[in-house]
Amino acid sequence: MLEVRAALVREWIEEATAYIHDQLDGEIEIQSKSNRKDLVTSVDKEVELLFRQKIAENFPDDRYIGEERMGDTPSNLAGGVWIVDPIDGTANFVLQQNHFAIMVAYYEDGLGKLGVVYDVMNDDYFEATAGQGIKRNGQVFQPPFKDKILKDSLIAVNGGMVMTDAYKVQELVKESMGLRIYGSAGIEIIALLKGEIAAYVSPRLQPWDIAAGQVLANEVGIQVSQFTGEPVDLLNQNRVLVAYPSAYRRMIENLKGPR
Repeated sequence: MLEVRAALVREWIEEATAYIHDQLDGEIEIQSKSNRKDLVTSVDKEVELLFRQKIAENFPDDRYIGEERMGDTPSNLAGGVWIVDPIDGTANFVLQQNHFAIMVAYYEDGLGKLGVVYDVMNDDYFEATAGQGIKRNGQVFQPPFKDKILKDSLIAVNGGMVMTDAYKVQELVKESMGLRIYGSAGIEIIALLKGEIAAYVSPRLQPWDIAAGQVLANEVGIQVSQFTGEPVDLLNQNRVLVAYPSAYRRMIENLKGPR
């Protein structure tokens, strides 16, 4: 059944991508949510509606968690649960028309079974099925590194954390080879898988920001946790570190400490 789900997700993402490209040539309705930088567009909503409808049609017993919160949201992860970010990096989508991703995950009783992160504008498709590794654009993919250490690597850190030096994160940036900020959790995860960075740190990832990336990371030994070292809670917002093992061990020392 996971193979069936994966094949259907590919079809749905192809349909969503065609719609997104069509909308880029027109006028997109843009609104703010919690603040003026927290954007949502008519495209986000339509893509989420597409996934919600497709899942309901094909897997009526499964439940759904999505960024735009259309319909009921589960209060637990029992059974089959889909977690979807229709456009991860909406500000990039609006302002750059680049550097955004579609993220789709499927969990069973809280365990990640399928994760997809798709870089829409660069047509780069990463898919993981639990226990079967990762495919990139349909081909078996293995990250070029099994491990990366902080002092020899670039890292990605939330900009607000760097500016306020939360959790002494500036110390980690200085220890590394430099800082990169992509503005999309999905794009950050892809950069990790490609070995371009050693770690990604964010103080406020929602379930749809990390669910798919966590499935991918788990397949290749990349560590994912809250700043406390506890597992990510896929029903609530989290402070998250995703990193190669050596970088993870060094960085969690700071992140576990006082803010």
